[in-house]
Formats: sequence, C-alpha cells, structure tokens
Amino acid sequence: MSKAERSGDAYGYHALTGRVIEDDLFGICGRLKSIDDGYFVFRNYKTGRFEVHNRKDASTLCLVLPYDELDERTVRRVLATRVERAAEAVAQMERDNARLSAARVAAATEKAVCGAGGSI
Repeated sequence: MSKAERSGDAYGYHALTGRVIEDDLFGICGRLKSIDDGYFVFRNYKTGRFEVHNRKDASTLCLVLPYDELDERTVRRVLATRVERAAEAVAQMERDNARLSAARVAAATEKAVCGAGGSI
C-alpha cells in the first residue's frame, strides 16, 4: 500500500483528519476485504470513530462503527448492514414495530380499564 493510501489521501482524505487502517490485531480489515474487496477501514481523528468505506462507491462511507476497537462486532455489523440483507432488515423492523405497537395498545387499554375503576 502506498503512502497516499495509508494516509487516506488516495481516497480523498487528508492525513490530518484520520488514516486508513491497513491491518489490525484480529485481522478485521482482512475479513472485511474477504466480504467485499472494496472495503477499507478509516480511523477518523475528529470523531474518534472507525468508519467502513467502500472504494467502489462514489460516496465511499458505508457506516460509522459505534465501537472503540475493531473486533468481531465490526464484521457482524458490516454483514448485517449489507444491501443483500435490506429486505430481511426491513421485515425485522416491521415485526419489532408491530410488537411495540401491540404492547403500547395493551398498556393503554389496561390503564383505561384501571382508570375507569375496572367497570368496563
């Protein structure tokens, strides 16, 4: 990897804003490349966060990781947010929202019954 790639300059990032992470203790960067060879990890100095980018996209940012270190959670998060899983993710969100809505209706009904003195 060239010096420009390491600093992030090759990807449109200035070295003062962060740096591209080439390798890490747990091999997470390599595992991400095995998922998609366009993935790279960028450590953003301004936010203190790791970012996963894909050089194949015009807008390279794929996601900002909520973790302080690169580990198995990173791989799981990237796999969970891939386009191929979009339909599954939307279906899961709809199931979760339906469950939450039913719980709110049940709680409101219970509150209404208790507030009416249980005489409904």
